[in-house]
Parts: sequence; C-alpha cells; structure tokens
Amino acid sequence: MQNYSIITVGSPVFFECMKEQKSEYSLQNLKNFKDVEAILKSPLVDIYVFLFFIDDLDMLDLKELNKIKYPKIFFSQDTENFKNIKENVLSIFLKLPINYQDLEKIIKLSILKFKFLFQSKVEIGKYNLDKNVRAIMHGKKFVKLTEREMDIILYLYGKKEGATKQEIMKDIWSHGEEIDSHTYETHLYRLRQKIQSKLNDKKFITVKNSRYFILS
Repeated sequence: MQNYSIITVGSPVFFECMKEQKSEYSLQNLKNFKDVEAILKSPLVDIYVFLFFIDDLDMLDLKELNKIKYPKIFFSQDTENFKNIKENVLSIFLKLPINYQDLEKIIKLSILKFKFLFQSKVEIGKYNLDKNVRAIMHGKKFVKLTEREMDIILYLYGKKEGATKQEIMKDIWSHGEEIDSHTYETHLYRLRQKIQSKLNDKKFITVKNSRYFILS
C-alpha cells in the first residue's frame, strides 16, 4: 500500500489550518527550502506532494527545485512570482487565497498524475493509455490525445462514482485558468468523437444523471 505525505514549505499558519482539516495524508512543515533536500535524502514514504509558499520563502534554489520528481504546488498572492519557475507536468501554480476543499481535489489529481506518470502504459478497461506517445489504443486501433484529454480520461477513470460537469471544470481547469461551458463542451465533444470514430466506441464516456463516467 502506498503512503502519501504532504510537505508544506513555509507558511506554518497554513500547515496548522491543514492539520485542523483532519487530512487523510501525513503532514509535515518545513521552514525553508534547504530542509527539502534533507528530507529527500532519507525518504520514508512512497509519494511526497510539496506545497511551496513562495511569499514566505527568502530564496528558492531553482536548480535543485527542478530535480524534485514529486508533485509541486506553488502558492503566491502575486502570479508574477511564478514566472521564473520552470513548469512541468508535476507543477501547479495557485494564487492565494484558496479554500481547502479546492486544494484537496488538486492534491488528489496531482497524486493520480504522478502515479500514472511512471507507468508508460495504463490499463483502462480493455484499452491501454500510453503516455509516451499520448494515445489510447485497443489492438491495432489507437487515438492520439492532447495532454488535457489525457487528464480528463485519468480523472474520470479515478472517479468510479462519476463526476459532474461542474466538478470536471473545477478540478481539471483549477490551476488559475479561466474556462466557460463552451470550452468544456468542446473538449468533451472532441474527445468522445475521437474515441467513437477511431475505436468505434460510443460508450467510452457516458453520461447518467448528469454525471460523466468511463465504462471500464
């Protein structure tokens, strides 16, 4: 069984607030960036998620920061503070303030992406999702995917109870991006059309009682 540890770097006040929420994760607070290097030298858990509160940190070692192969969530009251930080698939940038319920969903999505990142192929029912080539396939048939489409598939696959349109919009596009219903509908329509035309599967993403499901 995998364990998860949330490491807040800076902002002891936010750390105390998270403790009050009775999180399902192990929680730890580090005062400065140097402590991050120390904790990674003797890992005690399988997966870390780092929460960096830039406004409370005197200096970030950008070179060392890029070496961290775990999910990293950066917080600041000013988005200009993000511009020197290198983006990658495991980096998320959030403008403060943010409520805990939204953050919890983002953390779970980060963990899900991390788990799948180190598996080149993920079985989703009868299909294989290959992240190296960004494609979902069955036999000799395959569909090329965008990164956002992969996010949607992985998100819904992890939601056995399904997800509403509002939940998908909020969780998938919750990284400071603006999205309207038309943008959402366009993404879902194109994805479902790809699956239907290339894999001849009309029911891969289904809708029941206003909730979206992946049948696997």
